[in-house]
Amino acid sequence: MSDPARELDAALTSVAVADLSSWSRLIGDGPDLLDLLHRLTTQDVRGLTRGSGRAAVLTSAKGRIVERLSVHHLGPRGVLLISGPESAGRVLAHLKKYTFAEVTGLSDVSADTVALSVIGPRWREAALAAGVALPEPYGAAAANLAGRTVDVIGTNGFDAEGLIILGPSSGASGIAEALTALGTPIGAAAFEAWRVLTGRPLTGRELTEEYNPLEAGLADAVSFTKGCYVGQEVVARLNTYDKVSRRIVRLALPAGIALPAPGSPVKDGERVLGAVTSAVAIPGREGAAALAYVKLRELPPGRTALAIAAAGGSVSASLVTEPEAS
Repeated sequence: MSDPARELDAALTSVAVADLSSWSRLIGDGPDLLDLLHRLTTQDVRGLTRGSGRAAVLTSAKGRIVERLSVHHLGPRGVLLISGPESAGRVLAHLKKYTFAEVTGLSDVSADTVALSVIGPRWREAALAAGVALPEPYGAAAANLAGRTVDVIGTNGFDAEGLIILGPSSGASGIAEALTALGTPIGAAAFEAWRVLTGRPLTGRELTEEYNPLEAGLADAVSFTKGCYVGQEVVARLNTYDKVSRRIVRLALPAGIALPAPGSPVKDGERVLGAVTSAVAIPGREGAAALAYVKLRELPPGRTALAIAAAGGSVSASLVTEPEAS
C-alpha cells in the first residue's frame, strides 16, 4: 500500500524513483534538428556531440515560455527532447511553425518508452552503488538494466540533480523493479509535494506563456552569448537592465484550509504582489505549501507574512526563504 509520507521522506532525505512516463519524449535524427533548436531555443545546442546535452527553453516572440526542454545527443539514434507532461503536441507545433526546409526527423516516442526519474539528495551515491554509470549533467549514456538497454539521462526532469532512466515500454515493469535497488518508488502525491517543497517549476503551472525564463528561475537554460533566437531580444533586455520583477517563491500555508486555486492573488495587505501557481497538502506534515510568482521588489525587507485571497476571505501564508532539503 502506498505511503505518501514515507515516500516524501525518501525523496527529501535519501533516494526515490518517480514515474515520469506522462512526460513527453521526442527523438529526431534529421541533419538539421540541432540547427533548428539552436535558432528557436534559449540555449547553445548546435555543437552537441554524442553523450552531451543541455537544458533549453522554447520561447515565444515575446520572450515567454512555450516549453522547457532538455536536449540530449544519443549518437546515431539522434537527439532526444524531454519536455513536461503531455507537451509533445505543443512542442511539435511550435517547431513546425518555424520550420522551413529543415529536415528534423522528429517523432513522438512517449507511448513507446517509459521514463523513471531518480531524485533525492543521495541519488548519485545510490546510482554508483547500483553500478549505473553517471553521464555528465544533461548528458546521456547507455546501460543495461533488467536485461534491456536503457538510456541514462543526466537530469531528473527539472535540473541536473538526478537521473531519468529511459527504456522501452515493453520492459516497464522490469525496469521499475530493477530501480528499487536505487531508491523508494513514489507516487504522484509524494512527487508533487517534493516538487513544490523544493521549488521546481512545472509545465502548465509555473511554466506558461504568462512568464519568461528568468522569472521562472531557468537562467541555467539560457545562453547570453549564442546570438539570436526567437524572443532573444526580450530575454536579453530583461537580463541586461535587471528588469525581472517577479520570481517564483515558496509559501507555507496553515493546516485545515482549502488549497488555493492556481491564479489566487498573493497579497501584502491590500496590495496584490503575485499569484499562486501550485498548492499541495504535505503528506505526513501539518499544513500545506504553495508556489507563486511574487514581485519581491515590492515587498518590504524582512517581510514574510503574506495572504492569499480566497472565496471565503483570505488565507495566511508565510514566505519561505530557506530551501527545503532535496
